[in-house]
Amino acid sequence: SVAGIPQVINDLAVIPLSSGPKGTIIVYRLTGVWNVPADAALKAGMKASVKAGALVPAGTADSFPFGKMQSDSVGGYADVLIVQ
Repeated sequence: SVAGIPQVINDLAVIPLSSGPKGTIIVYRLTGVWNVPADAALKAGMKASVKAGALVPAGTADSFPFGKMQSDSVGGYADVLIVQ
């Protein structure tokens, strides 16, 4: 896990608050709005998935549902609301 990078564990969308290798105890947030790496195609109001630590449009191959966009992607980052 890398702090602040979105990920999905099984079906649970999370933001890790700390970093560490497998086996490290990590605190995750399951709710809230977070500014995270995001594909330039994402716009406010769209559903977002996560793939390789960044938000991508919902339905992207090999991605996992994550949340709802709260802002347009600007400079490779955007605000997303985690939706379980």
